[in-house]
Amino acid sequence: MKSRRKIVKSLVLVGLVLLFALSLVSQSEAQNWRLRLRGEYAVVGEQTCICHWLVNPDNPTDPSATVYWTETSTVLGTTIYHRNGTGSAQVSIVEVMHPIYTPIPLYPIWSEPSWPFPLPPSVLGHTNTSDISLQFSYAVSADGVITRSITPNTVTGIFTSGDLTGKTFTFTPFTLTGFVSRNRETILYSSVPGQPDIITVDIFNEDGSLYGRTEQECTRSRVLTLISR
Repeated sequence: MKSRRKIVKSLVLVGLVLLFALSLVSQSEAQNWRLRLRGEYAVVGEQTCICHWLVNPDNPTDPSATVYWTETSTVLGTTIYHRNGTGSAQVSIVEVMHPIYTPIPLYPIWSEPSWPFPLPPSVLGHTNTSDISLQFSYAVSADGVITRSITPNTVTGIFTSGDLTGKTFTFTPFTLTGFVSRNRETILYSSVPGQPDIITVDIFNEDGSLYGRTEQECTRSRVLTLISR
């Protein structure tokens, strides 16, 4: 009889231990799910970059044959977040390349009388528009801090207007960080503070050959608003 009671007590104890363990697992899983996002977000943003050629299409054999310029861009599109910590984005960008000199001096004023004409776009300034698609991973901490990193080799882009119309491009991944609202309906991103946001951009001709390569050091910001779950 005593032996049977011991067996019953042991089974009850084992059952309680299992229930406790399962409750911990359930709480952990629930917490992990609360730290994940789901749905489609509208995204608007802007960025400012300092750029220069690493491979100059006007003089590809001489890496020093380059000038520096600044660009400001606006970003508009949609981003989809999945519960598994991944997502994708489709955005359109309008970039404004600012003139190096304003106003543009007349030819006799140039210190280099052999300056090539017509003047290159990097001197005069111009605009380009492009469409970009990419994939990313993200993580949200318990205090609502979010980090988003572009997945390597998933970026595809094409210029839709400007002097590069029809050319395609890719760029190296970069990371954004920010905050998620408690209701998960708003996300704010910016470049990681204190870390240079330096990427390279490869631009390709229609036949797939390399047109040029730039290096860009940028500061970025994004605002995302939930539009559909």
